Amino acid sequence: MCTPQCIFEKLGGLACDEAIKAGKYVVRYARNLKNMQDEMRDLDDRREDIESKVCQARDRGEEIKAEENIAEANNLIKKSHFEEISRPRPRPPEFESLSDNNYVNFDSRASIYKDLTDALKDSNVNMIGVYGPGGVGKTTLVKEVGDQMRQDGTFKQAAIAAVSKDLNVKEVQSKLAESLNLKLKATTDDQEGRRTELWNKFTNGDKYLVILDDIWEMVDLKKMGIPISDGKTGCKVVLTSRKEDLLRITMKADRNFRIAELPEAEAWDLFKKKVGNSIESRPEIYPLACELCRQCKGLPLAINALGTALQDKPDYTWKNASDKLKKYMLTQIEGIDQGVIATLRVSYDMLQSSDAQSCFLLCCLFAEDAEIPIDELTRHCVARRLLAQNPHTLDEARNAVFTVVDALKLASLLTTGAHENVVKIHDVIRDIGISISRDEKAFLVDHGALRWPENPIDGPSYSTISLNFKNIKEFPDGLVYPQLYTLMVDNSELSEFPDGLVDPQLYTLMFDSSELSDLEVPDNFFNGMAQLTVLSLTKMRMWRLPSSLAKLKYLRMLNLNGCELEDIAILKDMKSNLEVLSLRGSSIKSLPPEIAQLTSLRLLDLRDCSSLIEIPQGIISNLTNLEELLFPDNFNQWEAAIDKKKEGTNSSSKNMGLEELRQSLDNGQLTTLHIFIPNVKLLPKDGLKFENLKRFRISVGLNFDWYENFKWYENFPGTRVLKHEGSSLRNEFIPLVYKAEALSLIGIKGLKEVLDYRGVGNGFPDLRYLEVKSCDDDLEYFLGEPKSSVQSHMLHPLQSFNKLNKLVIEMCKLRYLFTPTVARGLVHLEELTVSSCEIMEAIVGFEGQNDENELIGDVMFSKLKELVLEELPNLISFYAEKEKTQTTTGSSFAHPQPLFSNKVILPVLEELKVEALDSIEEIWDKQSPSVNQETASFGQLRNITVERCTKLVNLVPSNILGRLRNLQDLTVEGCPNVEFIVFKNGKEEEEVADDSTLIISQLRRLAIKKLEKLKSFYSSSTTSNAESFFNRQVIFPVLETLHIEEVGNVIEIWDKQSITVFEAHGSFCQLMNMDVSGCNKLMHLFPSKMHPLLKNLKYLYVRRCESMEGVVGFGKDQLCFSKLTSLYLIGLPKLVSFCTKMGEEGTTEGNPTIHAQPLFNGKVIFPVLEGLIISEVDNIIEIWDKQSITVFEAHGSFCQLMTVDRRGLQ
Repeated sequence: MCTPQCIFEKLGGLACDEAIKAGKYVVRYARNLKNMQDEMRDLDDRREDIESKVCQARDRGEEIKAEENIAEANNLIKKSHFEEISRPRPRPPEFESLSDNNYVNFDSRASIYKDLTDALKDSNVNMIGVYGPGGVGKTTLVKEVGDQMRQDGTFKQAAIAAVSKDLNVKEVQSKLAESLNLKLKATTDDQEGRRTELWNKFTNGDKYLVILDDIWEMVDLKKMGIPISDGKTGCKVVLTSRKEDLLRITMKADRNFRIAELPEAEAWDLFKKKVGNSIESRPEIYPLACELCRQCKGLPLAINALGTALQDKPDYTWKNASDKLKKYMLTQIEGIDQGVIATLRVSYDMLQSSDAQSCFLLCCLFAEDAEIPIDELTRHCVARRLLAQNPHTLDEARNAVFTVVDALKLASLLTTGAHENVVKIHDVIRDIGISISRDEKAFLVDHGALRWPENPIDGPSYSTISLNFKNIKEFPDGLVYPQLYTLMVDNSELSEFPDGLVDPQLYTLMFDSSELSDLEVPDNFFNGMAQLTVLSLTKMRMWRLPSSLAKLKYLRMLNLNGCELEDIAILKDMKSNLEVLSLRGSSIKSLPPEIAQLTSLRLLDLRDCSSLIEIPQGIISNLTNLEELLFPDNFNQWEAAIDKKKEGTNSSSKNMGLEELRQSLDNGQLTTLHIFIPNVKLLPKDGLKFENLKRFRISVGLNFDWYENFKWYENFPGTRVLKHEGSSLRNEFIPLVYKAEALSLIGIKGLKEVLDYRGVGNGFPDLRYLEVKSCDDDLEYFLGEPKSSVQSHMLHPLQSFNKLNKLVIEMCKLRYLFTPTVARGLVHLEELTVSSCEIMEAIVGFEGQNDENELIGDVMFSKLKELVLEELPNLISFYAEKEKTQTTTGSSFAHPQPLFSNKVILPVLEELKVEALDSIEEIWDKQSPSVNQETASFGQLRNITVERCTKLVNLVPSNILGRLRNLQDLTVEGCPNVEFIVFKNGKEEEEVADDSTLIISQLRRLAIKKLEKLKSFYSSSTTSNAESFFNRQVIFPVLETLHIEEVGNVIEIWDKQSITVFEAHGSFCQLMNMDVSGCNKLMHLFPSKMHPLLKNLKYLYVRRCESMEGVVGFGKDQLCFSKLTSLYLIGLPKLVSFCTKMGEEGTTEGNPTIHAQPLFNGKVIFPVLEGLIISEVDNIIEIWDKQSITVFEAHGSFCQLMTVDRRGLQ
């Protein structure tokens, strides 16, 4: 386990925040190389690199081997480079969300919501159970609670995993890790290793909430890697189930809450909302509506589904629904009310098309809580010919499936998954769908089967079977399913195939093994399956495919995803029928030449085939019917264009060249292409016709995996992605630039000419992510409104970019980023990063027009949540004022301006980072009105980071502080001229009394570093050159982490005269982590009277404070630090005792004379201290007072101590 003492035991307690900056310099290419080399000469920088890795390891909960890291740092400093030059950015806040925005505030559930949140905040409650019938809304409620408590800081992260009926520990571990943004190092097979990684993560000192949804049996939390909180480490757990006894008796939850059905009035209101409020004015069906609503039993799931199905329907439809409801009331499914079954069956019956019904039943065959890709549904529908319109192309089929899926969502039978290209199905609806498919289509779905099923004696033979076995060892002989269309088998320990499985009407066969199983497939295995149309074998080890596979003349789709394969040459005999072939994630090293004979193939999927190094010439060019071609992202072995006159070459031994794509691209047959082209020189000189592509993921230059920022694209839901790095943008890629949903252009030469003079009209209509780096073109605007396509000094027209969601601009020669007109049109922009643009003067600049309204009007970014402005040395303001004059420095602006004026409105901004803006003296306009409206800027701001702004004098005017009501994290670092964090403007200086208080109600973390001139946190009329950092004028009721480093003017952190005010407001009473270093005027960390307020302190680090004589100043009463677990005292040359006492000889120059004392005496008690590090404290003659040992024993002081490091003590 990585505890704080493990880290500081060897590293001397260096702060991890410094390391992040050191690593960032490396990423900024050659421009910062010299800075990096200079810093690496210092000892601090050597250790900072280690600290960065330590912080990441600590977050994972790993144990730190500091000696090895120090040795590595020494080697790296000699070689002047880092082994790792970057680290992943934190996951965007929206990715942390558990809720799907479907939560409805019902009055009847307000008390349950409050009780849940109160219980989770109760230190005596560690496990909570939530129970109720299926479809009542348990999952929706606990997701909303988890989201809220993550956002308010109660928990650092909230993770959720659906457990479901068929408990799969490895699957639950994976889902929890995904929720935590934790990449498990252990393989899927290493369950114990994964358990350890999760355990360490949950015990790293932060607070976590784990939600295990829909449990049906005893869940061994320790086996999964979930430690229940013991008050100091671990996490709190919420369990949901339909079974109260399971939660109360078996799982022994501390508190259990029942989610009841909606009361009749609320149920009726929800039903009316779905069917339309006009229902009350239709007397002929009003009684039917009331009865149908009652049959939904107050379950929102059933009300939503049935209400949507009957929306705006004529009278006879309502009467038909009522008749069917009575018929279906006889159906029984364990755990689901019969009325709910009946209402959902009616909803299914009322689907408008057979396509929708077929697609719905197909979704029911996938695993419970699975995210089902639309592409996968499309492939199945095409292979099975399930779509009534019989689309001619895969693209047409996909559009049809999207239409069907939308209808199913509107009918509340499916929900959107993680993004718009996947869907999910509620477990209750899935169970009812399985029941429908069993009754009407002879389906069998048994996930948890113990044996192979036999055909029913008194019913039709199964048409579809989906099985999930537990520990099956073999397939039986002689199975006969004469009507079987679909067979899906999932078994983690599948050992062999049955010999001669007879199934003459099998249409689909799917095997899914979560572990690789050695399988020797008998050659005659497929002999009895002459009608098979879809075959899917997943994660199996098969060295050779059986010869009987060639006899499947109707097989249209073959998936061998994740399989270890060698000999697949038998596929050549399937040339007349196979349309879809997926080898995704398989181990193939070479695509066999026989694949070229699959002339009917419409889709070839080779994604994630990381071992693939050979695609022989002639294969792809011979597949003339290909519509979708997906190569691995890392495949780069393309044959360069050759001189046709050159003789003596053996082309059969070479990889394919890109010329082979020409025919399919030219005739428009190929509409989907995923490919990595490492060098544009590999492209034919006369180019390729990419313009007909409808879906693409193309990387030119460095591949997707190399470029760290492009990791974001792994989960990007869009289907049109282009990354082009280096050299000029070739003509064949221009059409893709305008079609792209995600676009990255790096080091492109002549970008202005390429985009500016082509008359693109309304370009970029679907672009959602745009990244431009290292653009050498000297541009006035990047996004502007041109007068004409020829005269423009801007890159694109006004109508473009109306879907843009994320914009990253780095190292470009731009004076402005947007014109006001364009800025107002970016209505969907959520993230904006601008960095290293040396000549940029404003983000929003002038258009060169005389329109007064345009120039003086406000600019609102209505959806912008994250704003990063870094290394913009000439930036004057975000939106510069109109008055301009040319100065001797070349700037267009003569007078300093605040970064944000009243003209910039950012109503939903949550994250703000400002770094190295050397021309900025003020961030906020101190003349801004003190408003607290919903539309006012910065009201949603949660995190502020300000670093290396050399001219900045003060940070937040007091009139702006009132807007920052949601601020949770504030970091100010490396701003040498900052005097105050919060300051009064001139008008308020006169009107506001000095004894007034400002409450920063949500701030949980405060980091103040390297502010040489800082006087105090809050200015007042009595401010001197050196004074208390915190005084009575600012209150921090929920502050948990405080980091103060190298703040030279501060002589004391807390004003002794303000302690009664702190107590009255509960200020600092939640403080748990405190790190103070490099404050050379501090003689004491805090006065003894502050001790009662610091009752929750857990970690205390004091380092490199040259004048410090005692941590606690001149205390007389006994002090008990009841929760302190880690204490580090490092580099304190004048320290004489933890709690100093006054001597009897009087004072010298007004200071008490301090006698040599033990570090700890009977006046200070540490009952739970686990880690103690003492280093470079030259005045300490003994650690423990011998006379106080009996006092220590009586109070259990130091009895939990596990680590003591006394480095440098004589």
